Amino acid sequence: MSRPFYFLSDVHLGAGSPGQERLKLARLKDLFALIGRDPGPLYILGDLFDFWFEYPTVIQSEHFEVLAEMLELGRTGVEITLLAGNHDYWTGPFLERQLGVKTVKEDLTIELDGQKVLLCHGDGLDPADRGYRILRAVLRNPLSIKVFSLIHPDLAVSFAHWFSRFSRNHLTKHKYVDQTPLERQAARFFALGYQAVVFGHTHQPALKDVGGHAFLNLGDFFKNFTYAVYRDGKFRLEKVID
Repeated sequence: MSRPFYFLSDVHLGAGSPGQERLKLARLKDLFALIGRDPGPLYILGDLFDFWFEYPTVIQSEHFEVLAEMLELGRTGVEITLLAGNHDYWTGPFLERQLGVKTVKEDLTIELDGQKVLLCHGDGLDPADRGYRILRAVLRNPLSIKVFSLIHPDLAVSFAHWFSRFSRNHLTKHKYVDQTPLERQAARFFALGYQAVVFGHTHQPALKDVGGHAFLNLGDFFKNFTYAVYRDGKFRLEKVID
């Protein structure tokens, strides 16, 4: 039996009530423990945090416990890669230097059993959503990031959480129920030679065979508590339960 590869997305740590956050953290610890017992690389496809912004000397205290858990998981030899999502794009050197977590700001191509697999968060792929694509470009602009970094962290984090809730409520009403844009983009990637594509973002777990190719959406880790495992040539969509 070959080693497993793990895939996770859309935990949105910091977004829920205290009870919801305790549940998310508990189940995330369960998943990390599972990975520790059967180790393999872990790919987190964005929005691990509901908001993450790195200042030169400040780290958000609300995420201390999960950062410690990731540090311990990395110390067991598990390689962790975090792709940027629309809620935690603003990573800096801290995660890589202090935790050993590789951070990636663009889509990532990996190879599994000799086959090309594309990993990406999935936001901004719908050409029809011009408003979001414009907002995404503004938020990722270096000048915007520089200006935001000048705001006191307490004010900045409070504003970011408010904006995140507003954004998530809008997306819940208008986008999370429809994966069609991602499926259309997946077909384009298949034509480019990818055997599988793995997305997050829509919070709708799905694993489909599309003409011999795999379309996988990881769902989320605060309502569905889903993640995926690849082993021996196959993806499986799994769920952490009590």
